[in-house]
Amino acid sequence: MKEEVRNYFIESTWFIEGYMPPVSGYLGNALATTTYYYLATTSYLGMKSATEQDLTSVIICRVIDDTATYEVEKSRGQIATGVECCMRDCGVSTKEAMDKFRKMAETAWKDLNEGLLRPTPVSAEFLTPIPNLARIVEVTYIHNLDGYTHPEKVLKPHINALLVDSIEI
Repeated sequence: MKEEVRNYFIESTWFIEGYMPPVSGYLGNALATTTYYYLATTSYLGMKSATEQDLTSVIICRVIDDTATYEVEKSRGQIATGVECCMRDCGVSTKEAMDKFRKMAETAWKDLNEGLLRPTPVSAEFLTPIPNLARIVEVTYIHNLDGYTHPEKVLKPHINALLVDSIEI
């Protein structure tokens, strides 16, 4: 808990001072402060041990979140975003930085799926919530739309299709 507080303080300092860290520093801190890690590890009945699947799932969630919320964060004056850090560090445009983040997510999906196909002593029942978390984040931010901020635009149609307009059997 102490480390998370320290990392949130670091993010706050970046925002207040208008500091833009290197993209590696940003991602390292962002992965430490994201709640996705905690959601993934709760799939192990509250155990705090991270697995490769946990970490890969968190990477997927973080970079998808960063690309979808980029415009909203930018409009709020936040300059220390993953996309901004990547643009500066790599000397690329917004589109190219977002493409780099999408490629990171794509690679992480491949790693996650490959890892889940390997034999493991952990029951699939316990592993299933890990990719499911990444799947729901993918749906929440599909097509770079911010379904967290605007669930009525992105999530409502899915909820209606699932619960209201379901197919009768």
